Amino acid sequence: MKKEISIDECALAKGPYVQGLIYNGMIYASQIGIDKNGKLVEGGIKQQTKQIMDNFKLILESQGSSMDKVVQCNIYIVNMEDAQFMNKVYSEYFTKPYPSRCCVQVAGMSDGALVEMSLVAAL
Repeated sequence: MKKEISIDECALAKGPYVQGLIYNGMIYASQIGIDKNGKLVEGGIKQQTKQIMDNFKLILESQGSSMDKVVQCNIYIVNMEDAQFMNKVYSEYFTKPYPSRCCVQVAGMSDGALVEMSLVAAL
């Protein structure tokens, strides 16, 4: 049975979304760079990536997990030329062995976000 994760430290994006789900011993979560008030952070790809990663960290830790238990991360980015800046922030949150990952360019995202990520982590 799926269990919804909902913590006050993170906002919920507009629409039929959840902060995360627990299913079969795994955590599934997706985030765009919104702060706890639901506002997209300003300043560009680095700031949005940092907000995403901070949100993931809060979500995982609220369930007794951590960034070290992330096994997969999917990244959707509006401009692939920004990947170098996203990667700089991303690498500050993970250590080797890094999660399995893909990074794809997309035409656009909700709220004008520049990057969106989803992850799978063990409890």
